[in-house]
Formats: sequence, structure tokens, C-alpha cells
Amino acid sequence: MARTDSSAVAKALDLLTALAEAEGPLRLSELASRVGLHRATAYRSLAELTTRNFVVRDADERYILGWGLLRMTQSPAARHALAAVAWPVLSKLAAEAGRIAGIEVLEREGCRVIDTVRSPRYKRFVGFGGEVFSPWLSGSGLTLLAFSGDAIAADFLGSAEADGLDVEELDTRLQKVRRDGYAFMEGQLDPHIADVAVPLFGAGGHCRAAISVTGFVHDLKEEDAAEVAEQARTAAAELEAILAGGHTETRE
Repeated sequence: MARTDSSAVAKALDLLTALAEAEGPLRLSELASRVGLHRATAYRSLAELTTRNFVVRDADERYILGWGLLRMTQSPAARHALAAVAWPVLSKLAAEAGRIAGIEVLEREGCRVIDTVRSPRYKRFVGFGGEVFSPWLSGSGLTLLAFSGDAIAADFLGSAEADGLDVEELDTRLQKVRRDGYAFMEGQLDPHIADVAVPLFGAGGHCRAAISVTGFVHDLKEEDAAEVAEQARTAAAELEAILAGGHTETRE
């Protein structure tokens, strides 16, 4: 039986939660059923959310989370909180990999580095903390594009084409990243730097961030990528468990 006694705010939050936990885009009837609302009630709530870009409709009239909501979760306060929670995990990864461990997110402007932790032998390295760059320039950016969904990736593919990139080649690379479960990139963001990255998943299997290991090109080669990616996956799984409701030490 459809629920009709909840507030407008509760209905909107239920719809957003359902979209966040879904494995893909949902049609109006599917969303209404999941949250126990009449189709007309769900449609009115979704129309308000769409107006504010918290929800968008794809080409098949299915609903997905929009950039408005993602922008809130990627605000400076949210980034600071994510960095604080991730810091112990990144510290462990940096020590095990002997390189630089980082966490990055995808924003409308590009791939943003949330935080990095350097191993002792990389202490002199000046990192990219806080910077935003085109996602096709790093392994972390490719990972975020590959696992963030077709609708989000399509936005960036258009920008890549405008920058003169071969979009078909880029799409082929993204398909490989999905198959391998990680991305490796060298010399694009910086001619001396290479990185390996894996996805960090949140509720509903959505890609929330990328966990990366970065090193100098002579110290991180493509033949090392699979082994380093496995170390990063272990760190990502640990952080996923923490974000799902576990507990960890955070940076003071």
C-alpha cells in the first residue's frame, strides 16, 4: 500500500535514498514502488528535485542522481570529512606500497585530489593535493570516468572531444579499465609521474571516489600496475567498510 502520510521532505529524501542505493537508473514506476508512494506523488517530488538538479532524467526517461546533489557531497566540508576518515587507510597504503597514496573524486570541473599521504622516501615530493585536472590525464581520473556511469562519463567525453582527444580511443580505454578493475597512467598529468587507481564504491554500488598509488615513472611501471592495484583494492575495501558504518581512527 502506498504511503501518503509522510512530509514532502521525507518523500524527497526517500526518493534520493532509493536512487543512491539503486544499481542503475530507475523509471518512475520503479521509484514509486520502492519508496511506497503513488506515481503522481513521486512524480511531483521528482519534478521539484529535477528543477534543483538533485535528480536528472536520462535519454530513456529514467531517473539518476544529478550534479546538484553530487556538488553538495563534494563541497569543501564534505571533502574535509572524507579526507579525515580516509587518512589512516591512506597512511597504511602509502607505507605498504612505498609510494604516495591518494583519494580523488569526480566533480563537474574534473578530477579533484582530496588528500594524499607520502611514504618516507617520497617526503620531498610536492603533491597535487586540492588540485582539479581533466580526468583523462591520470589513472584516478580514468577510474572515476569508467565507474561513475554512462551519463556522467558522457559529459566529460564531450569536453575531451573539444580538447582534441580521440573520443573513441578514450572510450576504448575506459572499457579496458572496467574489465581490469583498475587504471594505469604515466606521463600525462606530469611527465615524471605515473599512477594506478581503483574505484571506491558506496551505497548501491555507486563509485564514490578513486584510491590511487602514485610514483615516479622509473619507480612505478606498467608491469607493476596489477600488484599495486591489488594493494589499492585492499585499502578501498577497508575504507568502504568504514564508510558503510564501521569505525576508524581519524587524523587529529
